[in-house]
Amino acid sequence: MQKLFLRGLGITLLLNLLVKPATIFMVDIKMQNELGLDSYGIFQTMLNFTFLFSMLLDMGITNFMTRMIAQHPHMIHKYSNRLFTFRLILVFVYIVWTLALFFVLRFPVEWLWVLGLLIMHQISIITVNYVRAYTGGLLKFGLDAVLSVVERSVYFVFGGILIYTTFIEPVTLKWFAIIFVGSSTTSLIVATIIYLRIVALPRFHWDSDFFKAIFRQSYPYAILVIIMMLTSRLDAVFLEKLHPAGTVQVSYYTQSFRLLDACWMFAVLFGSILLPVFSRVLKDNGSTTGIMTSALNILFSGGVLMITMTIGIKEFLFDKLYDDANWYSYNAWVFHSITFIPMCFTVVFGTLLTANGSLRILNQIALLSLITMSILNVLLIPFLGAVGAAIASLVAQSALGVLQYLVVRYKMKHRLASNTWLKLMVLSAFMMGAMFLEIKFQWNQLYYALALGAVWMLLVFGLKIIDVVQVLKMLSGKGESATAELND
Repeated sequence: MQKLFLRGLGITLLLNLLVKPATIFMVDIKMQNELGLDSYGIFQTMLNFTFLFSMLLDMGITNFMTRMIAQHPHMIHKYSNRLFTFRLILVFVYIVWTLALFFVLRFPVEWLWVLGLLIMHQISIITVNYVRAYTGGLLKFGLDAVLSVVERSVYFVFGGILIYTTFIEPVTLKWFAIIFVGSSTTSLIVATIIYLRIVALPRFHWDSDFFKAIFRQSYPYAILVIIMMLTSRLDAVFLEKLHPAGTVQVSYYTQSFRLLDACWMFAVLFGSILLPVFSRVLKDNGSTTGIMTSALNILFSGGVLMITMTIGIKEFLFDKLYDDANWYSYNAWVFHSITFIPMCFTVVFGTLLTANGSLRILNQIALLSLITMSILNVLLIPFLGAVGAAIASLVAQSALGVLQYLVVRYKMKHRLASNTWLKLMVLSAFMMGAMFLEIKFQWNQLYYALALGAVWMLLVFGLKIIDVVQVLKMLSGKGESATAELND
């Protein structure tokens, strides 16, 4: 299973490394510079707003199906038509709820067309994720990886045409929104084709008893994801409502959050692979130590490199990326970058708790995190704007990640490999020391990046945080002893 996890992760990371960074740095950032602070602030506010309750489109069915299919692959055809019908009902509920909330919160009516397009975007994205429950649950990680990059690939091509050619001038919010939503619609078409191949042509099948039963089983997943979505996406709405320069602060916040979101995309890929793998291991009463340790080591060590490298050169980095970066952008990034570490805890330990079905405790922890984030946003945003929202996010995500680890360690009694925390702390101490030296002496950015990368590689491989020999053994199929050693 460790070998399967690493191979699936390798395929997924390879495809995503080819597509997503290019999209962010060549299209997303350029698009924000072209549209300006106000127009892009409107788009980002509405995008985050449609995210808030997007789980109404799914109600936890995706996580539920991923776990069920991973443990019982023969069940793949049993519920497909009923679930298709149930999801149509959920689409109607989501549209009505989102439109009603838009008017209740008194957003400007002239933003309604943006909202309508982004509602279509959310429907497409959530449906694609639902199809990925089948590809992931069946451990078809190649197909799953393809589905994870289709939307970004199409967006990269057509967004690049919009920005770098003269076919459409000027670049407006309308054209940007059309391309953005058209890309997700294309990914929906590809997902539909894959679904037809591995499942069947869906048919309308009304079964109220089934709908009630599936709701009872899946609503804890839905509540968890809704709370998590509110925790990570409500900040833009708080900024727009609580700060005098709301849409401008949203744009500054997005300049910083976009880089965190780029890192988070890769972390989420771990979660999409870990959920079916953890589910299968728990069903077979196997050890999670090896997989859990490998995932945490890769995410944590990569996060430490990202944090220390980017904070050390934050002004240089943001001035190169954005036309209007300022104090808010620089300092929001300090807190956002550190937030990646507790978010990695959630990917590993939260996914293990989800696979174990520990939804009640997960929801309690997530609700505490949401309350913490909301209180801090109300207190900090009026004075610190985007920086205050970033601080609130860091505190909330830290509470979430640490509490999830404590539950895994002391309630589930699943352990990481020995000395894991010691090795990660040693790595963090050396990397932060190098970062503070750069901040004090203002070294050349290129030399700093090269030196920091060399120190990171020396520590990561020297301390065997990432054990290359073991990984190669498992990928080559000779890893039985290596896997056993990791599981001790």
